[in-house]
Amino acid sequence: MPYHIYTTPGFIVRSKPYGESGKFFLVFTRELGMVGATAQGIRLSKSKLRYHVSDFSYNLFSFVRGKEMWRMTGVNDIDQEKIKDHQNKKTFINILLLLARLLSGEEKNEILFNIVERFYIELCSRNRDTEIMEYITVFRILDCLGYIKEKRFAIEGYSDEIIEEVKNNKKVILEEINDALRESQL
Repeated sequence: MPYHIYTTPGFIVRSKPYGESGKFFLVFTRELGMVGATAQGIRLSKSKLRYHVSDFSYNLFSFVRGKEMWRMTGVNDIDQEKIKDHQNKKTFINILLLLARLLSGEEKNEILFNIVERFYIELCSRNRDTEIMEYITVFRILDCLGYIKEKRFAIEGYSDEIIEEVKNNKKVILEEINDALRESQL
């Protein structure tokens, strides 16, 4: 019986060695949600995949469902631009690590993926107030997962109006974020 190959964009949240020459990856994807997948032989110098799978990278992944877990069968770069600014990269890593804490199990959530992807694109292409954009993104993530009581922003974009609103209400928004994180008990 042939295996179905799932191809989807995603972000590598973290990885660790697996077996003699493999790696285990936690990948946040558009089509499958947060998945754990192995890649056999990826740590070998002859592996073609090894140069495309650094932690926190944005790629197009191919997976097949094995008996016990997903297997990564292919990776292609899809980001023409990468986050160049060191502080922006640290901020984006924090967002991915927050997702790892908040999400359990595989569940497709395209809206959540779009929030994270839009934030990544903004960090690659603009020099705006990263701190304020991070607050907006965390707020949107928590809202998407049902932890925020009162809706504040549109689900997409970082318009000047939204950034100004967050700057003016920073204390209230941070309280709402912290309350939601406490409520999540994570």
